[in-house]
Amino acid sequence: MQLSKFSDYALRVVVHLAASPDRLMSTRQIAEIHDAKYNHMAKVTGWLVSEGYAESLRGRGGGLRLSKDPSQISLGALLRKLEEDKPMVECLASGGGMCLLSPSCGLSLALQNAQEAFFKTLDPTTIKDVIGLAPGMANLLGALNSGSTTA
Repeated sequence: MQLSKFSDYALRVVVHLAASPDRLMSTRQIAEIHDAKYNHMAKVTGWLVSEGYAESLRGRGGGLRLSKDPSQISLGALLRKLEEDKPMVECLASGGGMCLLSPSCGLSLALQNAQEAFFKTLDPTTIKDVIGLAPGMANLLGALNSGSTTA
């Protein structure tokens, strides 16, 4: 299963904010650090805010921070939300998409089960766990943060 670029960036932002809890980060800073287009990152951070994973503080000294404790954010649940509207293959789209085999194909059920197994495997893993699995994450992000510029 391949995650969308949107999901990839959303995971990066959540991990980044979780590993830097004492620092507010602007969308522009995060985009620069991850060498991403600002407009794309703005959509990602907007989604994270609208879904309640992050909060945006406006004004001078404002920025983004997680709105949930990293131990309360399940990797599986987050990815399920991010990928729910993106079928793995066309036949998993509502109405079976354009695949001529959809009406009588058993492949769609097998793939649907595999996709759900993927999410279930990640359900018990939290963002706190992800950060803990990489002990140098805070140091790495600290170095990246200090090298970023704001515009």
